Amino acid sequence: MECQLLEPTDPRWERVLARAPHEFYQTPGYTWLEARRIGGVPAAVWAAENEQEWLLPLVLRPVPPLPGVAEQVASWRDAVSPYGYPHPVTTASGVEAEAFLDRALGQVRECLRCERILTVFVRCSPLQSLAAAYGRYGRVVEHGPCYWLDLTESAEALQSQLRSRYRSYLNALKREGVTAGFVPFREGLDVFLGLYYRTMDRVGAARWYYFERGYFEELGALLGENLRLCVVTLEEQVLAAGLFADSNGVVQYLLSGVDERLGQPHATKLMMTFVRDWAKEAGHRVLHLGGGVGGADDALSQFKRGFTRHSSLFQTWRLVVDEELYAACVRAWEAHSGSTADPLDGFFPAYRLPVSQADSDSAVASASV
Repeated sequence: MECQLLEPTDPRWERVLARAPHEFYQTPGYTWLEARRIGGVPAAVWAAENEQEWLLPLVLRPVPPLPGVAEQVASWRDAVSPYGYPHPVTTASGVEAEAFLDRALGQVRECLRCERILTVFVRCSPLQSLAAAYGRYGRVVEHGPCYWLDLTESAEALQSQLRSRYRSYLNALKREGVTAGFVPFREGLDVFLGLYYRTMDRVGAARWYYFERGYFEELGALLGENLRLCVVTLEEQVLAAGLFADSNGVVQYLLSGVDERLGQPHATKLMMTFVRDWAKEAGHRVLHLGGGVGGADDALSQFKRGFTRHSSLFQTWRLVVDEELYAACVRAWEAHSGSTADPLDGFFPAYRLPVSQADSDSAVASASV
C-alpha cells in the first residue's frame, strides 16, 4: 500500500475527488484558503492499494513550544481538517471497504509518524457515516445533532415538516410584503458583512468566527456561481442575509446575519424556506442546515430543528500519532496552566487550549480550530 502527504498541486488529489463523492470542503482550493486563514500549510494524506484510494485534507501547523518540551516538539506539527465538514474521501465501497480502511488507516498513522505529525483533528460530515475502523485507529466523538432536509421528498412533505409557529411567522411576513431572493455575491457582500458582524457582536461570538472580508472574497472566487448570497428585504431594506454553497447535490448553509433593529426576527426563517424551494427546484438532493455552536444542542440547533424531521449526529475524529510525546505535551501544558487537561473527547489536542481559557466553562467541550 502507498501512503504519503500530498501538496495541493499533486494531481492525485484531484484524481481521488473525481472518483469519489465529495463536497467543496475536500478540494485543494478550499484547503489552501483555510490554511491561509489559520496560518498553516495545506496538505492531504493519501493512501492507495490497487484501485482503492483514501484521502483526507489537512492544515498543518507547528506544535506549540510549551515550556519543558520545546526542544522535543521543535520539528513536529499537528493537523486539523479545514473548517466545515471535510469528511475523509474514499473510492472503496462494498464488502471490501472496511478491510481496506483498516489497512489504510494503519499505514496513514505510520506515514504521519514519519512526517512528524503528532495529532490529527477531523470534523466529519453528519451526512456520511464513519466506518468502524476510525474508532480502532483513534477516537470518534459524538457531538450534538445536525439538521438536514431531504429534497427528494415532495414539496408538500417538506412544508409539513415546518414547525407550526414557523408557518404562522412566514405567513405574517408575506402579508407584510417581505420577500427573499438571491443577489450577486460581490454586489451584496458589504451588506452581508455588516449584518454578519453585527450578529456576531450581539451573540458574543468568539473572535475566531469573525472571518475577514478577504476570506469571503477568496471564497467567492473559489466557488464562483456555487456560492450564493440570499437576502430578505422589505421595501429595499435588507432584514437578513445568508451564504449558501452547493456542490454535488448538497447545499450547505454557511453563515448569516439579521438586523435586529428592524423588528423582523423571523426574516431568517423566510430565507431558509426560499433556499429550500430553490434547491429542490434546481435538483439538489440535500439542504444541510448544520447544528449548534461547536456541535452543541443549543438555541441555534433548536432553531434549525424547526425546518425538518431529519437529523444526524456531528462527529469528530481524533488521532494521536505518538502517544508518548502527546502525553509529554499535555503534562507540560498542565504544569504551565495549573489546570487539568481535557481527555481525548474534550478540547483536542489538549495542549492547544489557550491557558487563559483553561478555566472557562465555554472551553470545556470545544475542539481545536
